[in-house]
Amino acid sequence: MEGKRTIKRALFGAVVSMFLSGTTWGGEVLTYERACELARANSPQIEAQAYAVEGAQAQLSEAKYYWTPKLSLKSQFGPMPKSSDVTSSESDIWDNFFDAWGFTTRNTLEFWMPLFTSTKVYHTHELAKIGYEVEELRAQNEVLNVEYDVARAYIGLQLAVAAQDVLKEAEDYVVQIEREYQKLMESGSERVKATDQYRIDIARANLLRLKNTILSKRDYAERALSVHTRLELPIEVESMNFDNVEDELKGLDDVMALARAHRGDLKLLDAGERAAAMQARIEWLNWWPDLVLAGEVSYKFSNAVPKYEEKNFYIRDGYNGHGFALGFMLKWELDPVRQVFKVRQADAKTERMRAQRALAISGIELEVSQEYQKTSDALANIGITHASRRSAKRFLTQSLMDYEAGEGNVNDIISALTTFIEQRSMYLQALHDYRVALVKLQKTTGVEDTSRLLK
Repeated sequence: MEGKRTIKRALFGAVVSMFLSGTTWGGEVLTYERACELARANSPQIEAQAYAVEGAQAQLSEAKYYWTPKLSLKSQFGPMPKSSDVTSSESDIWDNFFDAWGFTTRNTLEFWMPLFTSTKVYHTHELAKIGYEVEELRAQNEVLNVEYDVARAYIGLQLAVAAQDVLKEAEDYVVQIEREYQKLMESGSERVKATDQYRIDIARANLLRLKNTILSKRDYAERALSVHTRLELPIEVESMNFDNVEDELKGLDDVMALARAHRGDLKLLDAGERAAAMQARIEWLNWWPDLVLAGEVSYKFSNAVPKYEEKNFYIRDGYNGHGFALGFMLKWELDPVRQVFKVRQADAKTERMRAQRALAISGIELEVSQEYQKTSDALANIGITHASRRSAKRFLTQSLMDYEAGEGNVNDIISALTTFIEQRSMYLQALHDYRVALVKLQKTTGVEDTSRLLK
């Protein structure tokens, strides 16, 4: 389907969405681009909207072929008591009601073809075009929504791989701390206490609780990815790039201009305003008559009634015969009270759509400004956390060396380990927040790719 655009998006703003996916997709790594392709082809959400577009196309075709002749067939067949001759009276028929029966049939084929409709057909066709345009815009929006969901799930699985590294490294440090603690205990060092083991066990339990929480979030993300792609579980995604982001956003004025030009809801409101104005025009045109070409072909036969042979312009046999008629007909339906108020309702709807569009423009500018600021703040946080995560790693390494050298205590090393986990997670969180904010800004502006928002 034309008009579908690829959008890169992100999900899961907390560290609990960051854990190893540990899954495969047919032995291959699923790329983000491939995931979007599968979603566009397989998503039930997109499929449902595609049928809506198909319905709008059928409605447009119906309006296009309104000028073709319309046919109406009326056929009647039924039993009828026989009459011996044309002079039979009603009493004669009732006296012989049960003696003999025949049948009668009447068939009429009527058709009419519009010749002039006071431009009603033209405006109806234009209204159908707008309806088709609206459904196509909605289809594009559904594609954006589906790709957004796919991206959130996909990035959630990518971040899960990163979380595995954090937890695995933290678990290794806990093992190392416990090993050094046992050595100090065996050496009889006065710096260690029996209760230090409890602190180590608590640290290990905290890691296990975090791991279990992340596993449930990872499972949800994987299933969410499967909903639209229709892939069977398990699924493996590409590793995430954790290099420091050096993007630079365009100015707010430039981003605002992109939103005014690309917002899908603005286009829908424009189409809605045009449709309301067109509907108001059609209601006004209903005051005027239509000229049609009308015709009729009829056939009547009954074996229960004798044919009436004496025929002239004024007398016709009501039970036997055939005929044909063709002529022009003026069709003028007047309902003044209804038409006056229908026109008023249509005009009011048009003005309402115009007011809604003006309100939407103001709201969009406010929304774009808000999302732009969020994206800018998230981008700045990446550089801050990038430096702090390195410091946390050095802090943990130094604390462990001090503990092995006989300095410090378990409280210090556990504190350093906690800081290490927090800072590593905060960096991943900052990367996630920026990607989510950038994608949200992209969705807010309606551009086809996040690169349009960067210098």
